[in-house]
Amino acid sequence: MEDGVCLTAEHGGITRGAQRDRGGPAGSHYSITNDQVLGVSPVKGARGEIWFFDDRPNRWGEEAWNLVNANKDIRSAFALHVGPVDGADTPVELGLIGWGRKGQTQWKASEGMFWPGPHEDKVVTLLYDGHHDPAVVADRGAPSQSWRFEEVELPGEFVPTERRGEGDMSQGGDPLKWRARM
Repeated sequence: MEDGVCLTAEHGGITRGAQRDRGGPAGSHYSITNDQVLGVSPVKGARGEIWFFDDRPNRWGEEAWNLVNANKDIRSAFALHVGPVDGADTPVELGLIGWGRKGQTQWKASEGMFWPGPHEDKVVTLLYDGHHDPAVVADRGAPSQSWRFEEVELPGEFVPTERRGEGDMSQGGDPLKWRARM
């Protein structure tokens, strides 16, 4: 981003609790890792700041252009997602969704801007409301819509070109493991 900030996938926190049987003593304690959340922060060189376009057809055979974050948790990597923008006359806030879920936002990019699918008139924009900088999809032509895309290396890894086990879950494949295309 021209303002020196970037989109980042951040830890969503942990929910803790206890479950007990009806009428019995306190039962087992549990903790749940919450989904990652989208944030905007100054560039720090953290893994959550690294994004890549997954342009492979999805499991339903449709061509996909998901914008996926390289930071994955125990369940999934997360992709940038926006709700419906058809007919929206106000900015629509961005969020994260588990990578590979049906209905994910398909992104296009050119000239330092990116937008959801066919909506070239609306691009990812950083708004400042005095308290925080929400990332939204808004009408093209506003300030803070130019993003810088740089090629980076992930130490010890490569950008995934296939999800291991995709289409072959019967053999115990793990779709969260990444491998090179053969």
